[in-house]
Amino acid sequence: MASPFLIRINDGCAPDYSIFPDKVWSTADGIADMRLAGADEPFNRGGLKGRAAILSAVTLALFSDARCPPNHPLAYLADGDQRGYWGDGIDVRADLYEQPLGSLLYLLERAPLTIAGRPASDWAKQFAIEALAPLKNAGVCVRIDVRAAIDPYQSMLTLAVQLYGRDGSIVFDATFQVFWDQVAGASA
Repeated sequence: MASPFLIRINDGCAPDYSIFPDKVWSTADGIADMRLAGADEPFNRGGLKGRAAILSAVTLALFSDARCPPNHPLAYLADGDQRGYWGDGIDVRADLYEQPLGSLLYLLERAPLTIAGRPASDWAKQFAIEALAPLKNAGVCVRIDVRAAIDPYQSMLTLAVQLYGRDGSIVFDATFQVFWDQVAGASA
């Protein structure tokens, strides 16, 4: 029996089209969202915007919540909620350079400026590098640079991320500002 659906071979098949929808970070809302494709994507009419695969991968890696291991030195900051993506318990393939999705950046949301004897910015940098490592392992980049800075007066953590290609050129460069509610004057 023939399928009742007509599939047109060329729909969405432009060479510059990504089948993965872009994740657009909204600093004001503190969330990633998707957008509809614009007029600059004629082969993707009616679909989701798909022009920034690396930005989407970075956004998902940094701002999805990874599961916090119970023996992690900052596990107490999770307040009993280990979070994490349920799919990581089903299908994480090391042969495809996969690792559990996300980062532990959420642990810093209400953290003091110094945690377990280290500045919160050091933890943020470590969490970001760990979350972005699969991009390097998969060959998306050959080097990852992350800078983290805290502005205690605005309760803001700034992450600057740069990914470098094989030729030494920057293939991704963005700064993310994350607001959090700091416990004033507290220390771990």
